[in-house]
Amino acid sequence: MDVRIIVASNENLQDAYRKGKFREDLYHRFNEFSINLPPLRNRKQDILAFADFFLQKTNEELDKDVAGFEEPVLQLFQQYSWPGNLREFRNVVRRSVLLTAPGQKITTATLPWEMNQEPLQAENSQHIQTTTTTNSSYSIPAPAFGRETDLRDAALRAEYETIMSVLQQVNFNKKKAAELLKIDRKTLYNKIKAFQENL
Repeated sequence: MDVRIIVASNENLQDAYRKGKFREDLYHRFNEFSINLPPLRNRKQDILAFADFFLQKTNEELDKDVAGFEEPVLQLFQQYSWPGNLREFRNVVRRSVLLTAPGQKITTATLPWEMNQEPLQAENSQHIQTTTTTNSSYSIPAPAFGRETDLRDAALRAEYETIMSVLQQVNFNKKKAAELLKIDRKTLYNKIKAFQENL
């Protein structure tokens, strides 16, 4: 057989085999030709192209017609560190498309709270410094349903995060998501629709 094997890893395999975490003979079999691909955070110039690509693909896959991204969303994409690289980027775009009405542009309200958190903290940093003393490891997430912090909004936000997490796990298969969430598909669709109406 004439085959070509391409191996991808997010670890340095040379360091791994030296530390005994990877077989040295296997490393040398694979290492005929290597390409070092920098993480997304070091390729800021590629982010907008990937955003358009993932939007186009997701519109096709979900049979939607989301018009694009609002400028604050593109700015957040450029500022965010993307610890999950392209997989995370793809999932962020997919969840945003799912929560955006056809013909509309994606807004920051559809992004995960951790992406919105940093700008919100910067906006209020002077108030935090003058009124509180905080542990640097502790943070307050930005509400996903506006700036209200009452119990209802907290419950909606928790429900939203749970549903989106499960949808990501099952690659946005709503039938599987409903089974994992132990609700019927109609209930799941109604909840997604309610989220869209709250954006």
